[in-house]
Formats: sequence, C-alpha cells, structure tokens
Amino acid sequence: MLIVGTRTHLEDLERSYTYAQDVSVTGVTVGSFFGGVGSLLPGGARPVWSLFDNERIVTVGEFDITPLVRLAKPNVQSLAAASGGTLLIGVEGAHLLTVSPEGVVTEVASFDAVPGRDGWTNPAAAAVEVRSIAVSGENVWYVNVHVGGLWRSHDQGVSWQSVLPPESDVHEVVTGDGGAVAVAAAVGFGWSKDGGDSWQWTTEGLHDSYARAVALDGETAFLTASTGPQTNDGRVYRCQIGAQFAPCAGGLPSSFPFNLDTGCLAASKGHVALGTRNGHVFRSSDAGTTWELAAEGMRPVRVVRFS
Repeated sequence: MLIVGTRTHLEDLERSYTYAQDVSVTGVTVGSFFGGVGSLLPGGARPVWSLFDNERIVTVGEFDITPLVRLAKPNVQSLAAASGGTLLIGVEGAHLLTVSPEGVVTEVASFDAVPGRDGWTNPAAAAVEVRSIAVSGENVWYVNVHVGGLWRSHDQGVSWQSVLPPESDVHEVVTGDGGAVAVAAAVGFGWSKDGGDSWQWTTEGLHDSYARAVALDGETAFLTASTGPQTNDGRVYRCQIGAQFAPCAGGLPSSFPFNLDTGCLAASKGHVALGTRNGHVFRSSDAGTTWELAAEGMRPVRVVRFS
C-alpha cells in the first residue's frame, strides 16, 4: 500500500481509496511488528497512524480510520511508531510526548532537560521544532530537532545522547537494517552503520549540498537535494551507501522548481515514491531506475509512506 497525505486528504494510492477529506495531513507513520503489534491493513501490511490538522491522531484501517487521541494544542509536528504500538510525538518548541495504544498521552520530561537546548534556534520559524522522528527495529529512538541536532535514546526516553550537533542542520532522519541510520541535512547526506555512534558524510554526485528528504531501502539510499531553502532547483538522487550519488531519471523530471521536502520520499523492497508540493506523486518499481507519474492534480503532498 502507498499511503499519501496532502494538505486536504489521506488516501491509499494503490487502491485509489480515500480515507479522509477536508483534513490537513501533517504526518504518517508506519509501525513494525515488534512488541506484538499485528497488521491493521490488507495483504499483511504494517500498521499505520496519521496526524490530522496538527492535533488529531488516527489509526488507519483497511477501509476506515479510528480516532486515537486529540492533543490539547494544535502544534504537533511529527510522529513515529515505537515498540508495542506506542507513538512518539514531536510538538512545537521541541518537546516530546508518547501516546499509548489506548490513547494515553504522557510528556517525555527528560527531553526538556537535555543539555544545550536553550541555545537551539530555528531560522525558518519563531520556535524550534521536532522536524522528524525515527525508531529502529531495536526500538532505539532518534529525534531530529530543527535546529538542535539529532538525539538518541536507547531506553525509551529515560536518557538521551547527542549524536549530531545543531550545526548539522538535520531535516530528516530515517533508520534501516542492522543499525543503519541516515539523515538529510543542510550539509549533505550523513549515514551511520552503528546506530549513530560514528558518522560519515558526503555530497559527491550532488549538484548542491542542501538535502531535505531521505529514504533507505537496504543498502540503497535515496535523497533530495537543492541549492537552499528558497531553491528553484530540487533534484532526486540514489546511491549504494558509501558510493557516489547519481541523479534519478528515467521518467522523473531532472529538476523541480522547489524543494522536495521532509516526508515526501519513501522506499521499500525496490519501490520508491516521491510526492511534490504541486500535487504530483511519482513512483518507481525498480529501485529508482525508471519512474512513472502515479498521480497528479492533488493539493500539495505532505507525506508518502509504504505499508
């Protein structure tokens, strides 16, 4: 299943099935089967949750959505599924919450006490934000603060370690197999094969270093890069981790007149999807070698995710 969230609706593009209209989808997360969480979607698909209007979290079923919780203030920015169906929620001001499978909301007070947070600043807004969150298969949490670095917790939020400094300016973090972690940042593509203990960086093959979205599929990385925040030249790349990036072509435009943003790139088992702010969804079924236009005429796409 290919779940697409836009400024006005949520749908499964593979079935052309619309779950909700007149909602602003600001996040989608796909769970793993750790913790005994079963499938909620057809065909053995993994469980899915979505964030509506920056305040409502819903569980996505085969043909319906079930409300889970409405947060007290409409300032939720990101979410990720952790072990046992717990959701990790990022809110404005770089604060964290957890939501239990029963909808119980708990503040992660330890994150408010991490060192250096008084110096965090966001050049794009008045408040710092939790731009993205990722959870590994070993239930290690990674929290991307914009702009406050990348933080990791091995103990479900009891303690935190800084694994990338604020000057990296991370825009998205994702996890992969065997301890792999990757980021799209203002300084390029960063990756770690040991869960974030050590990092390597590259801009080789990119037309510029400013990266906004990243996806991992085994040893293959996909990245969007541009010339900066106000770009008119956004492009999509792929590489084998550790090798030089190459542009994605074969039916995909060589350049877009805008950034290809956080959340709008996804990859799984040889399938890749890209959503754009002008309402297009492109898809590849051969690991990014060739692409086709899968949808157009949508409102701005905020997130694409495979389940």
